[in-house]
Amino acid sequence: MTIRHLHKSIALAASLLLTFPAIAQSVPAPRQQVDAYYRMCIKSSDMPKPYGEWDLLGHAKLPAYCQCFSPLFAARAMKAARFMQQNPGKEPPGSLAEINREQLAMRNTCRKKTGLPAAKAPY
Repeated sequence: MTIRHLHKSIALAASLLLTFPAIAQSVPAPRQQVDAYYRMCIKSSDMPKPYGEWDLLGHAKLPAYCQCFSPLFAARAMKAARFMQQNPGKEPPGSLAEINREQLAMRNTCRKKTGLPAAKAPY
């Protein structure tokens, strides 16, 4: 992976992971969106330490982890998109710190389910 591709991957992951608010309910997402999050999760293992899932690079349980991760994050994205459609010009609620905490909790829920070590916040 070149530095240019790495920067694109980081930018994509950051935009997908950091722009959506805390969402209390799980909303089913289309299979295509879930698959996109799965691919992003797999690629996030190529990110440099301490970002993404760098510690899972080459780990046999990475695919199972990403299968857990992808529907959760896709559901959050769907909920945020609906909020923005219903409230034009408004950002979904939640501070960056709240969003980061929720995402870390979601990641660690999937890590625990798949028997992987807990992730730590890089910030």
